[in-house]
Amino acid sequence: MAPRATRPLPRDRDRRWTRDGFTLVEVLVVMVVLSIGILPLAIVQTQARHEVQEADNYTRAVTVAQEQLEWAKGMGFEDAQPDSGQAGNVAWQTTITDVDIGLRQIDVTVFFNQGSTPDTLRVSSLVSMR
Repeated sequence: MAPRATRPLPRDRDRRWTRDGFTLVEVLVVMVVLSIGILPLAIVQTQARHEVQEADNYTRAVTVAQEQLEWAKGMGFEDAQPDSGQAGNVAWQTTITDVDIGLRQIDVTVFFNQGSTPDTLRVSSLVSMR
């Protein structure tokens, strides 16, 4: 077995500094720079998630409103009736109003929550005698 090569120990007056790692100041500077760059991304991500959730709630409300409106219109002029119900966290109410002779207005109002704030959506259509 061959002997291992050893480095001579530096003397105090002839000490040579070798750089084997990072200093604490360098690490702290890098952490500050990264945190300044990453913090806005985290804030944007949180806001984007909130906006997507609101869009999803609004899309569900529009879908329920459109389905109920088409269902009431599909019943025809004579058979269209007021209705109400709930689909998941979305509630709706359908009203039928006589506008003129042979003309009815169908209103569907949808109630849903945008976060902790209640919100409503209303769609309307007219149905006539044929």
